[in-house]
Amino acid sequence: MRLGRPVLALGLIAAMFASTASSPASTPQPFHASTPFVRDAAGRVRIFHGVNAVWKMPPYYPPSSTYPAPYATAQAKSFFDERDAAFLAESGLNSVRLGSLWAGVEPSKGAFDDTYLDRIDDLVRMLGDRGVTVMLDFHQDMYNERFGGEGFPEWATRNTIGTITVPPTNCCGFPGNYFTPASLRAWDNLWFNTDGLWDHYRDSWAHVAERFAGRPNVIGYELMNEPWPGTQVATCVLPVGCPAFETLFMQPFYEHVIAGIRRADPNGMIFWDANVITNNGTPNWIGLQRPVADPGHNQGVAFHHYCLLGGGFTPQIPPSQDPFCSEVQKPLVMQWQRQAAERNGAAMFLTEFGATDDVAELDRMAALADREMVSWHYWHYGEWSDPTTAGSGVQGLFTNELDRPASLKQAKADALIRTYPQAIAGTPLSFSFDATSKVFTLTFTANPSIGAPTEVFVPVARHYAGHYSVSVSGPATVTSVADAPLLTLMNTGGGTVTVTITKA
Repeated sequence: MRLGRPVLALGLIAAMFASTASSPASTPQPFHASTPFVRDAAGRVRIFHGVNAVWKMPPYYPPSSTYPAPYATAQAKSFFDERDAAFLAESGLNSVRLGSLWAGVEPSKGAFDDTYLDRIDDLVRMLGDRGVTVMLDFHQDMYNERFGGEGFPEWATRNTIGTITVPPTNCCGFPGNYFTPASLRAWDNLWFNTDGLWDHYRDSWAHVAERFAGRPNVIGYELMNEPWPGTQVATCVLPVGCPAFETLFMQPFYEHVIAGIRRADPNGMIFWDANVITNNGTPNWIGLQRPVADPGHNQGVAFHHYCLLGGGFTPQIPPSQDPFCSEVQKPLVMQWQRQAAERNGAAMFLTEFGATDDVAELDRMAALADREMVSWHYWHYGEWSDPTTAGSGVQGLFTNELDRPASLKQAKADALIRTYPQAIAGTPLSFSFDATSKVFTLTFTANPSIGAPTEVFVPVARHYAGHYSVSVSGPATVTSVADAPLLTLMNTGGGTVTVTITKA
């Protein structure tokens, strides 16, 4: 799910289908796409910095003291609770990509587990009480426990060719088991809609959307984490990627699921991933012939960025020293995803990166995201006994997961907890944070019709020793008190505004 991914290069198939355009959207939502940004109901561009929180083992939600009896665990054994919501909010980490796995939603064919969704709901409300947003994520890695992974229910796992079962070999751990015959067959049966799997996936997402539609702190729904092409990976040629697979299989699958969600939530944001190989810089071809059909016209491109070797297939190589993770490759990932967002009228969201204690890599990625003005979720909040990772021991933010936040990895926190704009009353032109000098600069075109403030998170104690200076040029004025952790400005007219924050 994070880190590097292998690529087979055996050939390329080119074929495309056309379709009709979708109908227009109706009412505005708390969050909506304004390519390449996400805007809120006030019209402000919103930028999110946050973390992933995905519990991959049954019952597919983290042990927490926040649940009601009999589901609550003692705080000494709680992995995600009010302490974490407070820490995230205070650290400017204003978003969580929350695992809500299909295996938890529909553990038996046709039977939804609303008790499972109650626990997910508990966490959504807990985070919302602190002003932290949530992206709900149907997470998977290597499909199902049958292949050493998680995500899809047992009943939906078809490692078969007709009536013949292909036995799991599970020779190669994560991510190697993606290439095993049984895993490949399970993915093939999904993409070929064996036994109506598309309908079940659609209906499960519609059930989730019915529960969370209109929630003020729910950014939207991410349809699937890191889809794998199955045996069609043989058609993916580096650096071309998988145009045939993404056009003929992934896009129709997504459109099928989106149509189901729209019956429950007509306008909420829906995020979709390209195939997992795009993590390493191959193109995202979804929408190549026509935009993804979405009756709500409110979609986002969720994408990941990992090094192929460093921390992945060769964990002893730090990502910042991976020769396949260069200063050329990194912007290339952003370029392909931006093109996909533009042709689909979608927002961009970097929903995974990191999984490392390599601070140089985190600094590079955070700076790149700033240059591209892209929101992000770091992988991962905690180690959480992750069964599908090549980065064991380095993923989480803490040295002791049950001693939070006291055991926070401070160097990692310095890289991730940074000055950035959380809401912009207009359109951003650029923003940046210098990790050495701590100078932050934001330039945006002010929209005088927006009555809500521009908001900049400032980690006052961590980076400014308790005091910072602000200078503003253009039609905006500071409205927050001196040294506030949330700097606010109100527009006084239209035009270009530049805000600079420095050490006092």
